[in-house]
Amino acid sequence: MNPVLPDEAAEFGAAATKAFSALGGVDAARRAEEEPASRAGEVATAVRALGVDDLDPRADTDALAAAAALCEAAGRVALPHPVPAVLLRDGAGRPFAVVPDRSARVDHGDLFPEWVVAPLAGPASLATPDAPRLGTRLGPFVADLALGTRIHEGRTTANATDLDVLHHSTLTCFQLLGTADRAVELAVDHVTTRIQFGKPISTFQAVQFQLADASVAVAGLRELAHFTLWRLAASPGEALADVLALRVHALDVVRAVLRTSQQLHGAAGVCDEYDISVLTRMAQPALRLPWSAERTASELAAAIQQDGFEGLFAHGRAAG
Repeated sequence: MNPVLPDEAAEFGAAATKAFSALGGVDAARRAEEEPASRAGEVATAVRALGVDDLDPRADTDALAAAAALCEAAGRVALPHPVPAVLLRDGAGRPFAVVPDRSARVDHGDLFPEWVVAPLAGPASLATPDAPRLGTRLGPFVADLALGTRIHEGRTTANATDLDVLHHSTLTCFQLLGTADRAVELAVDHVTTRIQFGKPISTFQAVQFQLADASVAVAGLRELAHFTLWRLAASPGEALADVLALRVHALDVVRAVLRTSQQLHGAAGVCDEYDISVLTRMAQPALRLPWSAERTASELAAAIQQDGFEGLFAHGRAAG
């Protein structure tokens, strides 16, 4: 496994970062809350300008890596757009999303007239906005869709896991990785400039310990994310446990890092004038949908029981 993205993917991620910065970074998310139509305007235009219409993560390893870099860049600015879903659109341009077992609740569900959605196991279905009410406790753009016709093509049995489910879950974890990485940067910037007792609070050992823990956690998540990307490209039929393990770890790390960053910001950490507050709120759909951490861990245990599990290190491998 090569833990570094290919040069072309890294360059694509850098171009995406530059494009999203030109939108104002996190300010694009703030504007979207005031003017939801901007998501289908300036934000969608910026995403299309990157050539997303010509990028299919299913095509090959390089395309999957480029998609991961794009999702990470989007996560760094809480881009108000369903980037993983758009990357996995079908031939008719319908975005794809993983959903809970008995409903179709997706972030930015109102942006497209029709979606393709699927649970972890079972057939995919078409879903359409049905007078969607934007905004729930999960996030300002979450909407419930009405399930329609089932789609059976490409799913060999009723319990088969579609490759798009694995792609969507993995790319969403890269989006969360970008959010966590940026949260650490924001915390470092804040404690470096915040003066308390006559000196920056970054000089306090307790603060340094928290930042060190957060930085190491993000570095570990990045390593696991790249390993999972490699497994998904090299052995897609055996990658279910890897993808679920990545999501379990991502939920644990990102929640802890966001909490640490907000705490180090003090009361400012829950004020929307500060980027960390917006990042935290916009990350909630990816952290909570389609499944909770407990459900993901349960599915991981079942996948390991069925298929075994090969970790990053030989001593961590389970018997097949």
